Amino acid sequence: MITFKSSSKQRLRVAGIAAFAAAFLLSVSSLAQAQGSYPSKPIKLVVPYSPGTGSDVLARTVAQSITEKTGHAIIIENREGAGSLIGTQVVVKSPPDGYTIMIAANTLVILPSQTNKPPFDPVKDFTPIVRVAAIPLVLAVTPSLKINSIKELVAYAKANPGKLSYGTSGPGPALNEMELFKQAVGIDIVEIPYKNTAQAMTDVIGGQLPLFPAVGPLVMPHLQSGRVKGLAIFDPKRSPQMPDIPSMSEEVTAPGYVPTPVWYGFVAPANTPPAIVATLSTWIQDAMNSPDVKARLVTLGAQLSSANSAQFAADIKNEYEKSSVLAAKKAAATK
Repeated sequence: MITFKSSSKQRLRVAGIAAFAAAFLLSVSSLAQAQGSYPSKPIKLVVPYSPGTGSDVLARTVAQSITEKTGHAIIIENREGAGSLIGTQVVVKSPPDGYTIMIAANTLVILPSQTNKPPFDPVKDFTPIVRVAAIPLVLAVTPSLKINSIKELVAYAKANPGKLSYGTSGPGPALNEMELFKQAVGIDIVEIPYKNTAQAMTDVIGGQLPLFPAVGPLVMPHLQSGRVKGLAIFDPKRSPQMPDIPSMSEEVTAPGYVPTPVWYGFVAPANTPPAIVATLSTWIQDAMNSPDVKARLVTLGAQLSSANSAQFAADIKNEYEKSSVLAAKKAAATK
């Protein structure tokens, strides 16, 4: 009989491989057990805005509905500051185990696009769970300006470049949508920064500010009273809450131009397991279809706007690319 003697190096190599295999199998087993029993503790829902804001109200309403339906606790944690950056970074740095998630809005893609050194990557640092709602963004015009349609606005702006102005409250969906609209139709309208949206709305009503892109809930009372006019909604389709106002997609047919409303969705840290994402998505969508949450959406001036994880991820990627290109063009124009 022939026998072979193994060297000490060979024995160490075999032992090392065996130890690695055991550790790998243990980690896979632990992950499977964790997913199988998910959730085994309360889930933290980060709101990167102050209590009482639209995101906060929606997050709390959804969390309460999930808890009532499933018995699992959802803990709200407000981590506002730096335009939502503080709360967002909390989620980026959290483990992808499904126990830390966040309600997000357009600022998720707009904030990092404004700098050459983004504090996070909205495409790579998150796993989208589901988009749930949208709030229409209305281009309001002061009644003293005798413009009653987007066609008339474009004609006037082209005949009078740089004479019209619009108000914003800083970087955000309204500024982005207005700038993308200007590029699409080739007009020059000057941005006027305001400290807050309330002051801008006051100036539109008073005639000091010609144009103001603002969320529906802020504009609707003044539309109904006739103190402002609504030219169009930044959305591919009309809003059920303002059916008489055309969508930008009806008014503008420029290649590649797709208007985007203010949206809300839920995200988790990158690499969160698909099974956990599916569970969270199901819970959140069930909550969104409950009468209580639908009623709260009406009070927020929002409407259901659902997109699953894959579609939500594609939308985030597309919006981030558009916002980055826009920011780069604006930066180049100021040099």
